[in-house]
Amino acid sequence: MTSVHISRRGGSDELQEVLATIDIEAWMDREGIKYRNTRGSRGAQLNVKECPCCGNTNYKVYINASSGLGNCFVGDCEVKFNKWKFISATLGGSTREAIEHVKAVAREQGWRPPRKAAAVSVVRGDLTLPESVPLPHGGRNLKYLDNRNIGAEIAAYFELRMSVRGKFDYLTEDGDPMSQDYANRVIIPIFDLEGKLVSFQGRDITGTADKKYLFPPGFASTGEHLYNGHNAIGAEHVVIGEGVFDVAAIKVALDQDVNLREVVPVGGFGKNLSVGDEKSQLAKLMRLRMFGLKIITIMWDGEARALQDAVRTALMLKSVGFIARVAVLPKDKDPNEVTAVEVRNAFYRAEAVTPALATKLLLARR
Repeated sequence: MTSVHISRRGGSDELQEVLATIDIEAWMDREGIKYRNTRGSRGAQLNVKECPCCGNTNYKVYINASSGLGNCFVGDCEVKFNKWKFISATLGGSTREAIEHVKAVAREQGWRPPRKAAAVSVVRGDLTLPESVPLPHGGRNLKYLDNRNIGAEIAAYFELRMSVRGKFDYLTEDGDPMSQDYANRVIIPIFDLEGKLVSFQGRDITGTADKKYLFPPGFASTGEHLYNGHNAIGAEHVVIGEGVFDVAAIKVALDQDVNLREVVPVGGFGKNLSVGDEKSQLAKLMRLRMFGLKIITIMWDGEARALQDAVRTALMLKSVGFIARVAVLPKDKDPNEVTAVEVRNAFYRAEAVTPALATKLLLARR
């Protein structure tokens, strides 16, 4: 746990131990603090209405329900919290009073041990892709990709690869060697914003595998990353799709219109964006804003539930300063299931979200 920055002549260790026993969500319930439950890259997050430091009441604070670590996403605040800082700032009294309060709450909670994240089952080393060749290879693209309208140029842009007999070898925490078979799979590298390889996916091309996708054990969850985010450095406008092939379909559609070639497609690996800590997808978007990002268009599939998620996410992005738009695709269709023209039409029809527009969009898709 992050150290508690407090000087009490040896009492700091005791205070850290006490804080470690406190369930921050139970504490918020005890104090009547308004919050919403949501999802982050590291599990459950508490979206708190009021920041105890800057006073903003627009739900811009996110606290990890397990660790108590979090951030305020108000531009002039951006304070980082741990349990001690959030509790003491909320109480607003003296340090001594805050310490006594924390000890009293810990006793009420029965000195329960802190929640523990599941242990990583593998020993992490340098991430290496399974044996594979870059696409296109020898001037030829993979038929599987061509059939999904992903041509050679797009395959090269996303640095896709083909694994014929590749494996991913790793060790368990007990030192036992293990191996994943990536034979007959398209290898999809995932990079962080600096362009460093942080994970990958292996997509089966035979249609017979038990799992369509494989992921390397022990490496960063896709919920921490924006697919193709490293290519969005300096972009003013991004389109957020869901999966890898949705992002590729959006890229194909945008490239066919000379007016849209500066718009960059990125992926969130789902119909939500993780929030709440420095490794979240929201934090990545905030970093891209430092490089000029202003407009975010959400283009998830056309089902009613996905549209609800898109509207909710757009309103959240608007609340932290982005111009957020929602693109509505044909009903129950993903970007990779419609034509490039339909993708562009949805993009051009999208409007900056407002509460009134959000209501209109949701009513229209019922």
